[in-house]
Amino acid sequence: MVHDGLTCTFEQDGHRVILDMPRAIGGSDEGPTPGFFARAGICGCLAIGIKMTGARENVALDSVTVGIEQDWDNRGVLGMDGASPVPSDTRIRIEISSSESEEKIGDVVTRALNSDPWFLAYRDAQPVRTAISVIEKVL
Repeated sequence: MVHDGLTCTFEQDGHRVILDMPRAIGGSDEGPTPGFFARAGICGCLAIGIKMTGARENVALDSVTVGIEQDWDNRGVLGMDGASPVPSDTRIRIEISSSESEEKIGDVVTRALNSDPWFLAYRDAQPVRTAISVIEKVL
């Protein structure tokens, strides 16, 4: 929920996070940007999913680190003509520490990616529907 300014509070299942934008574009810098949480979410989901898949298949993975890099034109987020807000390129880096063979680890990663809902939502186009409700302000 956003009231004054751009600071947003998101609550779900007893957890609460604060999102905001940098001062340079009108925020108060009270929390990380929504993009930070999106990148953290996909990296965390992938790392956990890969580790869980390895455990389920008895493939020992000592550690899994996932990083993401993206290229985009920041003018698109501001709605400026001729600039898209969609990243022009996304690169996901997966680093795994393990004594298992590279082939076995590659198979685990492939299966994990093919069943990871957030990776697939990020990678594949899908229908998205929105519903808008306007609550009349009583003066």
